[in-house]
Amino acid sequence: MVGEFSAEGSGVHPGKPIIWPTGKASSSQVNSAQQAQTTGNVAPGVSTGKVGPTKPGEVAPTTPTQPGAPAAPAKPAPNVARPLTVADIRAHLVNIQIPPTDANTKLASLMLKNGVELSRSNFIKLVNMLQGSNKSQGMQEAAVLLLMKGIDSPQAAKILGQYFSNNPGLASELIALQNSLGNLLSALGMSKGLLDANLISQLGALLSQVDETFKSLTENSGKSVSNQILLNDMRALKALIQGVQDKSNGSNSAEAQAVSSSLIEFQGKLDAVLQNLLAQSILSQQGRSEVDYHYQQIPNAMTNPPKDFEIVIKRDGSSEKAAIDPNNTQVVMSMETESMGKIVVTMLVKDKKVYVIFLFSEKDYGNNGRALIAKEFGGLQQKLVAKNYMLTGYQVKVDTAMCNIRPYLIPLIPRLEELLKRIDIEA
Repeated sequence: MVGEFSAEGSGVHPGKPIIWPTGKASSSQVNSAQQAQTTGNVAPGVSTGKVGPTKPGEVAPTTPTQPGAPAAPAKPAPNVARPLTVADIRAHLVNIQIPPTDANTKLASLMLKNGVELSRSNFIKLVNMLQGSNKSQGMQEAAVLLLMKGIDSPQAAKILGQYFSNNPGLASELIALQNSLGNLLSALGMSKGLLDANLISQLGALLSQVDETFKSLTENSGKSVSNQILLNDMRALKALIQGVQDKSNGSNSAEAQAVSSSLIEFQGKLDAVLQNLLAQSILSQQGRSEVDYHYQQIPNAMTNPPKDFEIVIKRDGSSEKAAIDPNNTQVVMSMETESMGKIVVTMLVKDKKVYVIFLFSEKDYGNNGRALIAKEFGGLQQKLVAKNYMLTGYQVKVDTAMCNIRPYLIPLIPRLEELLKRIDIEA
């Protein structure tokens, strides 16, 4: 039920489950006096100092008190658990001077799902990051995640929002860039007289080298390259291509138009790869412990066409210098397979002891996977022992919703997703 929130001071605190501006520790109870304030009802067993009217429009008389009589000691109000409602969120928005519109209520509920403090300053930061965007679900999730990482940047929200909305794969984007690069090399080969011959020769050699790098990434399964190095190389290549395009302008010949068209196409594909790498870099920024991880896509050539391994590795600790501890961490790997569909593998590592959870998207895939995993379990144990790890056990589950990397990038408060669905619908 929705009522696993506590209301104290100015509202409900989730940290675990919801964070309201007070920042007080949470419980699973709602103070009855607070409940009366929030919903407009009188909590059971709590005196209001008034006697209710007996007829419509009649004013309720106050209860008389004896002059000089000592005040009766206040009785502690009983704790009463109740569901969180749309009215609660809207009342709190009014309290922090935010208009309780449907859009604002939905955004507030998204903050609560992620355990983000529902304060006026946080809400304004989110609105500023969403300013000028389409305010899609992907954009809102991106803005909330950035807030969890301590980032307040509309540009970062735009990059991450597009990434969440389009779900691009690095492998497919690198292949598209390769194809575009081939077209550019052909166009440059026919551009004699348009550009300096030495420039064309050197550019052709450089682009051929870049082409080989792309092939090594998409054809050698599991090969990992530092995202930062690749990002820097892509930026340098973009600057070079922009300079070549500036030099190639000025001629209306068919050859010049072919070169210009190929350069524009290549820059577009290059920008797509850059945006993907930037989004991965943003996701890997440190933040609250729940979202302090390293995220990377690695092309997987074992599928045709190549797809991606998506990897999330949890950092240890919550300090600014928190690093990945290979002896104590959580590793999540998502991959597409040709025979068993989407698979997500979670490895829980504690003191070099490893427990593995295999998630499949469909029951038939799960049954096939269970048999294969049981067959290969001994080999997996030996491989981990060789690395000084001990495999303690595993589970095989079928869960379509969780067989995706997104829930691990934007982890919701446990059970809160279901608890707040009704609020989203009603709002």
